[in-house]
Amino acid sequence: MSITPALAIDGLSYAYGQKRALDQVSFEVGAGQCAILLGPNGAGKSTLFSLITHLYDSRDGHIRIAGHDIKTDPCRALAQLGVVFQQSTLDLDLTVRQNLRYHAALHGIGRREADQRIGEELQRQGMLERAGEKVRQLNGGHRRRVEIARALL
Repeated sequence: MSITPALAIDGLSYAYGQKRALDQVSFEVGAGQCAILLGPNGAGKSTLFSLITHLYDSRDGHIRIAGHDIKTDPCRALAQLGVVFQQSTLDLDLTVRQNLRYHAALHGIGRREADQRIGEELQRQGMLERAGEKVRQLNGGHRRRVEIARALL
């Protein structure tokens, strides 16, 4: 019995007009594995990320997240993703805990379960003691930790 990959890309291609950004890209990231996407400017990293997060749609190739095809079952596929964007998307006027509770509620996580998961993620990020602080008061590194905790909820 094989384990379903966390992410499976098969034959993915994408073009901006006549300029091909991705050409038959295929790879898998196993459950529990970490992967890094590196390359020079214009190599297609942002395009690939936009396809994985369903901001763009590709006619060529397949993307499966935890076994769910992003074209045929986008809600289930995207529910498996946690994303930390380059630009911060935290609400600066809410506390760390309020930001995380809001995110949990948007994703249908009940209050009791959310509070448990929030505590675990803040502990893992070394941010538990800052749960009551407004995000505006945090430095950039601490804000990034909150965003990582949010993505892992």
